[in-house]
Amino acid sequence: MKTLLSVAALVLSLSSLVFADESGLLDNGAGIVTKPSKYSVKETIDRVEAAAKGVGANIFNRIDYQQMSKKVKVDIPPNELIIFGRGAGAPFMIKEAPLAGIDLPIKAIAWEDSQGNVWLSYINGSYIDKRYSVKGAAKYVAIIDETVEKIISEALK
Repeated sequence: MKTLLSVAALVLSLSSLVFADESGLLDNGAGIVTKPSKYSVKETIDRVEAAAKGVGANIFNRIDYQQMSKKVKVDIPPNELIIFGRGAGAPFMIKEAPLAGIDLPIKAIAWEDSQGNVWLSYINGSYIDKRYSVKGAAKYVAIIDETVEKIISEALK
């Protein structure tokens, strides 16, 4: 029984290393939430954009890394970033912790792994609060978390 448990633990740890290698995450505490998408990378980001606009968020930019990589003759799988926000909590957090502006507004990235699976990764307000120890931010963290989860859930359904 001990051997079976040891083998199971080894398999689980190796599978997490494969995922870590695919995503670039080598630390479970990195604060990045990753969810599978049943859509292409472009369609996933299109859906995030539509869902963000649906809650009154601004779209600040979209970056198509695959397209960008072609300019330097590097072939990468589909990979696109979107930057969005409503401005409901970020200004307060930045006032209290100016460096939080590095992680705000919210960013989400859709990417395709070597198996052809599409993933959507993002950070949320709780991570930003933890990273920068924003004083008195609980209300704003909750607003950001609620908004981001609503957008991501809508985009992935």
